[in-house]
Amino acid sequence: MAVDPQIAAMLAAMSEWPGVRAVPLDQLRQAVRDSSIALPPAADAVVARTEDRAIAGTDCPVPAGPVAVRLYWPIGKGPFPITVMMHGGGYVVGDLDTQDMIARALCAWGETIVVSVDYRLAPEHRFPAGPEDSYAALVWAHAQAAALGGDPARLAVAGDSAGANHACALALMARDRGGPALRGVVNIYGSCTYPTNDTPSAREFADGPILRGDDVAWFWEQYLADPADRDDYRASPHCAASYAGLPPHFVGTAECDPTRDDAEAYAAKLAAAGVPVTAKRYAGMVHGFASWVGFLPGARAVLRDAADFLKTVFAQ
Repeated sequence: MAVDPQIAAMLAAMSEWPGVRAVPLDQLRQAVRDSSIALPPAADAVVARTEDRAIAGTDCPVPAGPVAVRLYWPIGKGPFPITVMMHGGGYVVGDLDTQDMIARALCAWGETIVVSVDYRLAPEHRFPAGPEDSYAALVWAHAQAAALGGDPARLAVAGDSAGANHACALALMARDRGGPALRGVVNIYGSCTYPTNDTPSAREFADGPILRGDDVAWFWEQYLADPADRDDYRASPHCAASYAGLPPHFVGTAECDPTRDDAEAYAAKLAAAGVPVTAKRYAGMVHGFASWVGFLPGARAVLRDAADFLKTVFAQ
């Protein structure tokens, strides 16, 4: 499978990446942040305004202090639907700035308020801190919807990579905890499983580009402290006993990604359980490609498709 020519040219101009295991954590976080905030948003992903806030975290089962969120409002007159979004970064890196371009695209093109969540990161805060912070943000968004100019009856969750795993876990958590009810889930290259299985994509792209098989393993090592956590659907939605009652899912995968087959297997598992699924593989793309929405046609495509999915489920 051939990597998109534009991506191949970018990679050729970059120095060789040694893999996350070889980089000190503080340097890894700074490198990801620096490279991410240098990326432009899509010129036509224009939002009305943004606002940073701190919301109360959850005390059960992992005590948390305030959770930072960034709110994005679309242009127009509300009440708007609301999408709670979690950033990627292997549960270890990332913040409200690193996937700002994705949040802006979903807000503008999906015509939805976006609540971007700065959930706690491993290894300082291991599982289940991340999904529990994200669930607290979902509950807050539902409770504050009217005050935000939103519609509490039209809620969705979204994420990329690790954030997509959180989003898929939130759908299960919301179902099992009695709400809030969701209209849809956007999963952009989230594998939804631990461990990464011995799939064709895991073998073919074990050395990348961008994400390596050993990188995936290292991220999971930082995230999960107790081996029993591997079977918890908040960490691995593939482990859920049932998918009954889940809302429609959008699953967008990158063709040249070691986690591709796991994400597509999750989509197939949902569909087999009767969950409406819109799944699409993006040719020539690599893990993380959605962040390049400012200049890469494939990135625009996946976020346009995700935004169209959101508008469709919100209209139902």
